[in-house]
Amino acid sequence: MAQLGFKSTLTAALILSGLLGFITPPSMAQTPAADSPSETSLRPPLKTPAVASPERIKKDKWIAYRLANYVWLDRAAQADPRILAAICEHPGPAKKLAQHRHLDRLADADHYLCRRLTRWHDATQKLIRNKYCDHVIALDPEGIYFAIERDPAVARLLARDPMFNQMVDLNPDLGRVIAQHMK
Repeated sequence: MAQLGFKSTLTAALILSGLLGFITPPSMAQTPAADSPSETSLRPPLKTPAVASPERIKKDKWIAYRLANYVWLDRAAQADPRILAAICEHPGPAKKLAQHRHLDRLADADHYLCRRLTRWHDATQKLIRNKYCDHVIALDPEGIYFAIERDPAVARLLARDPMFNQMVDLNPDLGRVIAQHMK
């Protein structure tokens, strides 16, 4: 590595300090001074991927699967309950949603969740096996009535649920519908 002489070192120092005005490096070019620190220009923010809208979830089954498996889906559903409706448009993601560990909170966000889930046979089976099915059914019993009418085996599965007595106490019509289909 060649050493710089005194003259070249002095010239470089003068250029960097701005005393030699005829040569200014591009990094030292004068920029208009900002009046306050809040007016300084910042780099533009990074582009984040677009958030999946309910319309896009209805069209893309794989986004629906990812959202159905998402642990914090209950928080997202509180912000926009249409997400749950969009996920339930697909049978596979609806089945995964029926297995969700925060199904009670999801039902609080969307009171029609039982109807949406019982639209699909496999999702109905998973809903009945979920420990929060009593809460979901209590918010919207019409969905389970439809499922029992479609398939009487649902009534037998529901009668085996540990919370069945409490469900019938809260909704006597459910007991009547199940009794009609237990033949």
